[in-house]
Amino acid sequence: MTQASFQAGTTTARLSPCWTTYLGAIHGVLSAAQMTDLSFSEMAGMTGMAFQLIIHKHCDVASVTVYDWVGRHRNALDRIGVLSEVYHYEPGARTYEAARIRAVEHIKASIDRGIGVIAWAIDTGEFGVIYGYDDEDGVFHVDGVDKFNRTLGSDPMLYANIAKKFSPAPFLHYQIPIERVPYDCEQVYRDSLHYYVNEMEKEEHIAPDFQCGFKAYDNWIQSLREASYQDFGLRYLVSVYAESKMCAAEYVRKLSETWMGISGLADIAAKFEEVWEIYRVMSEEVLMQDWNGNQHLGKPVSKTQVQQMIPLLERARALEVETVGLVRQALSIS
Repeated sequence: MTQASFQAGTTTARLSPCWTTYLGAIHGVLSAAQMTDLSFSEMAGMTGMAFQLIIHKHCDVASVTVYDWVGRHRNALDRIGVLSEVYHYEPGARTYEAARIRAVEHIKASIDRGIGVIAWAIDTGEFGVIYGYDDEDGVFHVDGVDKFNRTLGSDPMLYANIAKKFSPAPFLHYQIPIERVPYDCEQVYRDSLHYYVNEMEKEEHIAPDFQCGFKAYDNWIQSLREASYQDFGLRYLVSVYAESKMCAAEYVRKLSETWMGISGLADIAAKFEEVWEIYRVMSEEVLMQDWNGNQHLGKPVSKTQVQQMIPLLERARALEVETVGLVRQALSIS
């Protein structure tokens, strides 16, 4: 085969180090494409991803991904001035296989424009980045969580395997950034704090057995009291949400130092930092978890550790009630 008879393309997009892999994927793709200069925590806050808290009644590992992907992911990029196209098809759809075939051309076209693609089921049931392709081998070059846990990182993915690398949830879901547009940062800051309040106060979630915000805390605490939690899921949720709370604290602290749009931000930032410290203690001191890699996820959780976590979660919930009150007051939410 001659050099001219096949195509290959690549970008510099890679998954940013993270536990919230959708956030890591958009940060890596948009940064590489020079569509944003936001830090990881700024992006987490401005998109609202730092403020999501979803817990299954038995701490199922799927908790963090049970939300409206299409609407939420389009909105996340819209918030930071990036027009994107989101594609989502599930195996039950008659057009699922046709959509998988069409996805290959969509993704290659984006890479040819120098823009990587955010996609589900890169390595496993996580989001990741498609950063290149090779027609000769019929593969996408991908960057997913395997790079944190394997020396060789993520294996190339056959075009034919797109959406099928994670058999429990073989969803075709990918997002292609199109262009960057101007946006009002101050309005985004306000919107992100509104989003925090709304997420914490939600009465119902989109799926049975899952809850958001304050009710997510209730699910979490009850599962620990009843010993109905899944060890793997519990550890995973602590890792993901400890990162989220850290990002939220860093984001609101920066707002308190650089934005004069509303009063009381210093006190609000202090509350976010108190919440983050509780999650840090749960992760590092109670569960003895390492931030790097997934080696800790397979370890059992002892009764002693569970008993230590319950009052910490109760305190975190109470602090978030106080935080929501302060944010409401600052934004004058009726």
